[in-house]
Amino acid sequence: MARKPIEKNEQDGPSIVAPSAVSAGATRAVGVVLAAGASSRMAPDFKPLLDLHGATVLARCVETLRAGGVADVLVVTGHRAEEVAAEAGRLGVATVRNPAWREGGMFSSVRTGLAAVAGRVDDAGALLLPVDAALVRPLTVRLLLERASLCPCRVLLPVFDGQWGHPPLLPPALLSIVLADNGEGGLRGALHRLGREKRAEVAVPDRFILRDMDTPGDYRAARADWPTRDEPTPQEARALLAVRSVPPGGMAHAEGVAAVAVRLADALNRVRGGGLTGGKPVNVPRLDRDLVEAAALLHDIAKGQPRHEAAGGALLRELGFSGVADIVAAHRDSALSDDQPLTERELVYFADKLVRCHMVVDVEARFGEKLAQWRHDPEAAVAIEGRLQRALALRARLEAEAGRPLQDMLFPLCVGQPAWAPALDGSAALSACPATAPLLFAGPGVSAVPAVQHVQTETSASSAIGPAGGRGPASRSGGRA
Repeated sequence: MARKPIEKNEQDGPSIVAPSAVSAGATRAVGVVLAAGASSRMAPDFKPLLDLHGATVLARCVETLRAGGVADVLVVTGHRAEEVAAEAGRLGVATVRNPAWREGGMFSSVRTGLAAVAGRVDDAGALLLPVDAALVRPLTVRLLLERASLCPCRVLLPVFDGQWGHPPLLPPALLSIVLADNGEGGLRGALHRLGREKRAEVAVPDRFILRDMDTPGDYRAARADWPTRDEPTPQEARALLAVRSVPPGGMAHAEGVAAVAVRLADALNRVRGGGLTGGKPVNVPRLDRDLVEAAALLHDIAKGQPRHEAAGGALLRELGFSGVADIVAAHRDSALSDDQPLTERELVYFADKLVRCHMVVDVEARFGEKLAQWRHDPEAAVAIEGRLQRALALRARLEAEAGRPLQDMLFPLCVGQPAWAPALDGSAALSACPATAPLLFAGPGVSAVPAVQHVQTETSASSAIGPAGGRGPASRSGGRA
């Protein structure tokens, strides 16, 4: 079930602060897991102790906070306090009991947790995670902690799809103010009463900040979604590109490749799973359309770095998106044997060869440009010719399986026309999204390079999540195509 987001007042929205390149380790915060409720709509089950793919829901929350960089975790108990405390002890985290959990609601647990943080840790903030928000990604926690290094006196609210979600990060300076609040409207009301100057948004590529587990159906959905946390949805992929401040040209190319890749996937899926090609059944798995689109959007996420495809794969693994990392890492060339089925990887690879900037091109023209550019370098020309032949072989396989020529698969897209263009109302991907403090770490082989962050009309400092380079010059390894 979608969690009711922390409501935004249009007249009193949060200010947005430019990010900074400051280590997340400089921010002290205690992770407070709110686990005092009775889980009445889940009865007889009890949310904190339910199994979520081999660990309790409470354990998953603690795991997320620790993986996100929070070393000190505290669990607020209430209903079945002894059982929750036993599980917390097994996990090596402290507990504090909320005696007013039954009549005081969740805000009484917020008060209990904040009072414990203020009383046991000097100069530390509090990251408030409801126990039923167990699918929140560690990346979200990291982004909040990093942003806190720049905004030490503001409540930080993670945002996805224009909505505030969980967990909010409260700075030490505001704990006493929230503790003294009358609690009307719960935590949402308390945060609104702080005023917009005390709040800042942090855009995160994480749909799970808006999810909870209030009912058995929500729990079943959470169990189904847990194995897919490493695969961003297309919407999350776009949010990650915005966090990374990909320039408009890079966004247009990403959207163009995604548009082509999705059409290729649709063409193959029409004959897979019971379809026919040339009168013969096609008994290979259907392609994951969303995975194709997300990977295509992210294929150039490390553009501008040496061997950007490998660097992009390494970066995505470090960010927790290993489900698309191998596809991104392989988008420069294809080495599929004839006895292997076409997968999402080959579609993203081939779609990239059909889009130059954001325009549709044919394979021969795309590689022909490279051959002309490197005609005086025999070694490079041989390498480019080899990649051209592999791309043509893949095109032949696509057409054979789909039973249609490539131009029919791509219709209404055609050579010489844009693969993608922003909507006339400006709502498409070229428009700027609220920026956040990018991660200050890099995966193996991913170097930290300064990037410009766009925050409404402001510009900001450098970051190690990126930059997202533009469509810049490529390294010399037989040219890039």
